[in-house]
Amino acid sequence: MRVVIIGGVAGGMSAATRLRRLDESAEIIVLERSGHVSYANCGLPYYVGGVIAEEDKLYLQTPESLHKRFRLDVRVHNEVTEISSSKKVVIARDLITGAETEISYDKLILSPGASPVIPPIPGI
Repeated sequence: MRVVIIGGVAGGMSAATRLRRLDESAEIIVLERSGHVSYANCGLPYYVGGVIAEEDKLYLQTPESLHKRFRLDVRVHNEVTEISSSKKVVIARDLITGAETEISYDKLILSPGASPVIPPIPGI
């Protein structure tokens, strides 16, 4: 079984590692648009406030460490540009090279995160 997960931060990586524990033989591909996965987003206020001085302290895992520990195929700088649920494929574009890849799946998990909502309050 091949599972494609779109989004490689908290929700996506939790799904990927849990799936690995449930199915040793599954092929798990995680596609993340940014250059980092599994970072401590709850630690961002501490970084901004200077409590955590080094940005690297926010990164819990790397694609390499996730592959070594969980046999996950983690692809950073890959943005999904198209999903065909009828064909069970996604199209991912490598944001560095521009190359597009069609990836088939048996199961698809969407965990792309969210964008903050900035309320219309003066000074924010």
